[in-house]
Amino acid sequence: MTTDASQAEAVAVPVAGTKATDIAKPASNTLFVRAKRPVTIEDVRYNLQLAVELEHATLPVYLQAAYSLDDAKNGVIADMIIGVAMQEMEHFCQAANILVAVGGHPAIDAPKFVPSYPGGLPKEIGTQPGQAEFVVHLRPFSKDQIKSCFMVIEEPADPVDIKDTGLLRAASDIEDNYRTIGEFYEDIAKALAGLGDGVFSGKPDGQVYGMFGIKPILGLADAQAAIERIIVEGEGTPTEPTEDGTGDMAHYYTYYEIYKGRKIAKQGDDWVFTDETIPFDPTGVADIPDDPRQEDYAPGSAAAIQSQSFNTYYSNLLKALHLSFNGNPDKINDAIALMFDLKIQAKSLMQTPLDDGSGKCAAPTWQYVP
Repeated sequence: MTTDASQAEAVAVPVAGTKATDIAKPASNTLFVRAKRPVTIEDVRYNLQLAVELEHATLPVYLQAAYSLDDAKNGVIADMIIGVAMQEMEHFCQAANILVAVGGHPAIDAPKFVPSYPGGLPKEIGTQPGQAEFVVHLRPFSKDQIKSCFMVIEEPADPVDIKDTGLLRAASDIEDNYRTIGEFYEDIAKALAGLGDGVFSGKPDGQVYGMFGIKPILGLADAQAAIERIIVEGEGTPTEPTEDGTGDMAHYYTYYEIYKGRKIAKQGDDWVFTDETIPFDPTGVADIPDDPRQEDYAPGSAAAIQSQSFNTYYSNLLKALHLSFNGNPDKINDAIALMFDLKIQAKSLMQTPLDDGSGKCAAPTWQYVP
């Protein structure tokens, strides 16, 4: 497996013991969420559907990068990214459960649910006013993809001690905009607090729980605890880059470790880079195209056939998830099985040469099949 030179960004690995605050990171795009502040229960249901779509929209992007990595050469990085993706799947389920608990019906089995790449994130989630357009690409792993896409999506409002001289974000110039996805979720929690326990069914019916440590949403306290978990696992806490003191880095800091090539730990009062490196071998990345589409592959070719097979598995996964949160929670077992099938299909596709003379291999296109 090889990669173009353009995919292999040279990033200096910090010396062990270097304080994270001493490492400058280049200014870049930031994510923002255009606010539609929820007040009524209809508003809350709308934002929770948006949250389900948002959590899903990160999965093709993160998994494309993870699956492009050769497990023998870059298995540590692949496992770190897949770990984040699994927690995004947990957040997907948490948001869907809250929506079910307040009388909503998650809409998952639909072409419009699936993002197009390149493009923005779902609906109101996109570009910060005054900045270059934030565009999400389906790409193989690279340090640039980590920095300019993954870290932008996951960045907290105020990075803990690992905030450097050049932040990725910029303060919004529209007062009512959310600066981070965490703030978007916090507003949902505030709206639910205002509406009270009366908007909840008080029953676990129709919800998916038990896996990933997910508990049923029976009332306001359960919903707020689930939202807090989503925020903490993505952004850390105001005082810790870890998941609420668990020792596991929140998503943003996991990606920061990958980008810098060294683990972060606390020494005294400081968060520093330790002597544990995260090696990256540029030769262990599949040479696949950016933003592939099914129509890019010649009809009847091996790439087209395997790509269509992948998209069928992916669409069947969405159908199973839709049924799981719309009256058939046992269908989640089918969804879990299909998740494992996706990786096998993706790896096979990424070893299928294109017949266009480019020397590249095919890649998943993550498109909906009715």
